[in-house]
Amino acid sequence: MSYQVLARKWRPKHFEEVIGQEHVTRSLQNALRAKKLAHAYLFTGTRGVGKTSIARLFAKAVRCENRGPDMNPCGECQSCKDIEQSNSLDYQEIDGASHNGVDNVRELIENVRYLPSRGEYKLYVIDEVHMLSTPAFNALLKTLEEPPAHVIFVFATTDPHKLLGTVLSRCQRFDFKNVLDDVLEAHILKVTKAEGIKFNDPKLIRKLAKYGKGSVRDTLSLLDQVLSLSGHQEINERSFYQALGLARSGAVSELISFVLKENPTAASEIFKSILNENIDLKKLIDQVMDNFYQVIQKIDSPEHCYAEGLLKDQALKGITYAELFWIYETFSKDAIWALQTAQSEKVVDVVIQKLARRRQILKPDEAQIKHGQKTTQASTSLEAKKKLRKIISNKLEDFTNSLLNAPTIRANLELGDYLRAPKFVDDKLVIEVGYVEDEMMPAEYLKDPEVMAKLKLLLANFYEVSIEQIQVRFLTLTQDEAKKTGFISISDRHEKKSKDEVEQRRNLILNDPYVKEAEKLFNAKVDKVILKE
Repeated sequence: MSYQVLARKWRPKHFEEVIGQEHVTRSLQNALRAKKLAHAYLFTGTRGVGKTSIARLFAKAVRCENRGPDMNPCGECQSCKDIEQSNSLDYQEIDGASHNGVDNVRELIENVRYLPSRGEYKLYVIDEVHMLSTPAFNALLKTLEEPPAHVIFVFATTDPHKLLGTVLSRCQRFDFKNVLDDVLEAHILKVTKAEGIKFNDPKLIRKLAKYGKGSVRDTLSLLDQVLSLSGHQEINERSFYQALGLARSGAVSELISFVLKENPTAASEIFKSILNENIDLKKLIDQVMDNFYQVIQKIDSPEHCYAEGLLKDQALKGITYAELFWIYETFSKDAIWALQTAQSEKVVDVVIQKLARRRQILKPDEAQIKHGQKTTQASTSLEAKKKLRKIISNKLEDFTNSLLNAPTIRANLELGDYLRAPKFVDDKLVIEVGYVEDEMMPAEYLKDPEVMAKLKLLLANFYEVSIEQIQVRFLTLTQDEAKKTGFISISDRHEKKSKDEVEQRRNLILNDPYVKEAEKLFNAKVDKVILKE
């Protein structure tokens, strides 16, 4: 007998064998038990979560001649065997992607009219139903609205938003969930035990479940892929990662550790060595992002990062929360851009080196000292004075204008303004942002620890000081105080400036000599001026 892939071999034959969709199977079993079957069902969810499997199982149960008290099909009667062997005249699975024309639907409607050759119901399962053309849907609507009593439709789709509202309203809808990693891991253990498959490290099973991304079918397909390389022998780390085209977890953790420890040369070398193993760049970026995400989740317990192999050699020592979040955010943005360039691998290499040199880039003065460049006391003093003058002269508006990549922070800051120029107090750059009372929601948002960490980093970069030197205060003004001092928020100032500019442009047009001459010529008055950008 030819080899049967695991995804097909382990396709559920009873409702309790379905993985992670108990809310769907329970509802269908209750409907069968109460004999309250809808004429049309819609199964939605990502690929490989059991939509078609449950549709076939439900069809068997509906047509089974010896259904048990748990509403499971017996699998032995002629109706069950016919469906299993794809020989049933009363059950059809239709691929909506390849049979999406109006003629295909008309043929289906023609067959719907006939009574089942055996049993009480005929069932039609249309997979990827969103691929049907609009004329095909329109042809099907009348049948959906007034179906024959002996017909049940089951529609399956990954994109329910592409369906017509008139179709959705005529179906009983079930939304399938992505299967949790723990559930997938338990299923893999069950399958591997039954199939005699062994992993030399249980962590690989957890990783396989994670790479399945909530899909039972994809997870079992990945397991088949790993088995094909390992020769159905014990699966080790090397065969596991090689089969999936992934970088070894140790190499990824080394790469991240070198970045955190500011070792650009070593980080670049490990990156190139990973690519030399023919690892797909997109997959490597995904691995780095996922590994980094796991580190951030365990930031308050760094010992777990080392114990689980996410990082090496105390790489988190001296790293602040803000710094870690900035690295993650910068890499995620730059990596997306890098993949769209002509020389993606080189661009990602440069991005990695940039992240590993972050303190040299963000704090150039410190970088010069660090690399032994001589700086005299006089020049240091002069630079400090220049920086202080720059800080005093800067308005909050100058800072917010620089926040092109932080629009939410910018919007909340612009609802307030500096109460006074930033100043140094005991080596701290004190920044006071004022808001009028009853309008303090922006300040509450900015006080959030994660937001504040990002805000401080942005301020430190703008004013060329260290993050530790930044101190932000939020102050409240009463309405009277705001009126007396003439306080106005940046956004109100922008709005007023915009209105003034519009009025100025309007007046220029109204007072234009040609316009005045035209008014005299036609004995008229310009009533309306429409301005465009």
